[in-house]
Amino acid sequence: MQDSTFEDMKERIEIGLSNDFPVQSRLIMLGEIFCAATHGLISLKQGYELEDLLGLKDLIEDYGKIRQIGFSGEFVSAA
Repeated sequence: MQDSTFEDMKERIEIGLSNDFPVQSRLIMLGEIFCAATHGLISLKQGYELEDLLGLKDLIEDYGKIRQIGFSGEFVSAA
């Protein structure tokens, strides 16, 4: 089941990329990826691969920090 869910999500992202889908749509997809990984529908490795495919790091300044706050509610610096 993980592989079919992963392939379905990957295909949707590729279609979106070919249609130059906006950042907001990519963020919705990221939420779906997070949900799928949380529920075991895809592996964490597959989730990271799909997240990279979305290209959000290239579109959003300080993406890593924003991502961390989105998942945990706070930013924890490495210092």
